[in-house]
Amino acid sequence: MDDFPSRPYCIGILILCAIVAIFASIAQTAIDEDDIPKTNRTYATTRWLHIFCGFCFVQCGVQFFDQYRWLFAIVLIYVFTLLCIQLPKRWIHQHPAKWPLNIYRAFEGLFYLFSLPVQITTFFEDEDISEEEIREMIKDGSESGHIDQAQTAMIENVFEMDDVAVEEICTHRSEVITLNLNQDVDVWHQIIHDHRHTFYPVYKDDEDDVVGLLDTRDYFRMNQNASKEEIMKVAVDDPFFVAESTKIDHLFKEMTARKNYFAIVLDEYGGLTGICTLHDIMESLVGEIYEEDEVDTKDIQRLDQYQWRIHGRAELEDVEEALHIDLHDEDDETFNGYILSQYGHIPEDGSHFEVDTDQMRIIVREVKNHRIGQTIVELRETAS
Repeated sequence: MDDFPSRPYCIGILILCAIVAIFASIAQTAIDEDDIPKTNRTYATTRWLHIFCGFCFVQCGVQFFDQYRWLFAIVLIYVFTLLCIQLPKRWIHQHPAKWPLNIYRAFEGLFYLFSLPVQITTFFEDEDISEEEIREMIKDGSESGHIDQAQTAMIENVFEMDDVAVEEICTHRSEVITLNLNQDVDVWHQIIHDHRHTFYPVYKDDEDDVVGLLDTRDYFRMNQNASKEEIMKVAVDDPFFVAESTKIDHLFKEMTARKNYFAIVLDEYGGLTGICTLHDIMESLVGEIYEEDEVDTKDIQRLDQYQWRIHGRAELEDVEEALHIDLHDEDDETFNGYILSQYGHIPEDGSHFEVDTDQMRIIVREVKNHRIGQTIVELRETAS
């Protein structure tokens, strides 16, 4: 070394930079643990402080070497990062205490000094982050393994809430259990007893004319001999109507503001499309949520090489993909629609029948509300 007298100064700078970087890491971890305000500014300032100290540390460190300075610079960067940044943070996480907060307060003036370039560099930046940028960050986090697939799907579903209409998630009118205002109270009681739902739409002349919503929680508190007029007064509430084109994010806000769990979905002509509950909205975010009395069954289940159990609600594209066939049907979206197209007419509830095609034999075992339930599909060997 030609500049030998500078060694003591270099050693002093090395020690000072190491101490400042260590204390900065401890202070940053301390405010992270205790949720002190201005955390984001302190994070950015700490990064500037680490960069400045790291630069001085490496610059002084390489002065002790005549050859291969670039190699020793890499080694010094690694040592600085490990000993002065990572290890102090890990130690504080494993040994939480209050004294690191005193270090933060002692360094608050230094943080303010180094926060000036942070404020200057961020002054002209737009603080708003677009949805596309957030999606890209989520995608990167998912691909790197920092965000699992379930979390990724949930976040994506949140972003899609303002794009999804209520009609896409609601229960179709053919599956809704309703009460006719012209029926006897005994019929109502039997329907409620058989289906065990919490709410039942009440209609007057036809299902498009919904006049109320029976709440079984109030209904079961009443005298069993109560008249229909008393039931309508005590247990039937005014229905909450919503257009089928309403986006589910808007519906969610409306339902929570009104404290409504149940919405009647109407089409553009005022007819009944179906019903939508907060349960349906939550399922659109997190996936299928099975209640205590629900059975978790897959819509498409393989029984053997050529035999499948398929529910009518299964998406037709999913059926084609699972069976590795092309049904050449562009008009129907569900397996139920495909079967009805092949069958030629609407089946009666409780009926059983078979449908034969060139590719498979469909054995219908369940028909409810004129919709196909469980079926057994036998794939022909020539189709596979």
